[in-house]
Amino acid sequence: MGKYGDILKGDGAAFDRLYRNYHPIVYNFRKKYYLKDFDKEDWLQEGRIIFYRSLEKYEETYSVSIGKFFKSNFENHVRSLIRKQCAFKRTIDVQSVSLDQKMEIKGEAFFDYIGIEEADVLEQMIIREKLEELPYVLSPFERTTFQEFMNGKELKEIAKATASREITVRSAYDRAKKKLKSIIYD
Repeated sequence: MGKYGDILKGDGAAFDRLYRNYHPIVYNFRKKYYLKDFDKEDWLQEGRIIFYRSLEKYEETYSVSIGKFFKSNFENHVRSLIRKQCAFKRTIDVQSVSLDQKMEIKGEAFFDYIGIEEADVLEQMIIREKLEELPYVLSPFERTTFQEFMNGKELKEIAKATASREITVRSAYDRAKKKLKSIIYD
């Protein structure tokens, strides 16, 4: 059971003392994210649940501290709650359209939608945060190709500018698009 075995076996007082050290993480996410109808106690309770689960899953062989491990797990949990709230909102809002439909309809103009359409603010926030991951998952060539295409260049022009074959540029663009979709829809 490792370092936190006693706590996991039911030492509630020790768990409370340890969890109290990580309240600032919960408070920081409370400032960063908005969850409808969540008060301070709800945030602390969600944090408590995820902290316990983090202790259960934590292994000392991880190259991160329990604090960083909890922070990552808690942020993922909060984002999941936000997605659920957005999904619930969409189910009761008959006028709403899914992101899949918007990408199908708008194609490459999808990025324009993020900036100007009056979409749900939480949905936009989630998409923007996910898009921040894109530069880290693309290879340098995919990044250049995708960036140039988004700036209005044709694939043929990009191939010429990078001294590459058009099919190579097309492949890089397709891989970048696939990675983008996987980030947005994970």
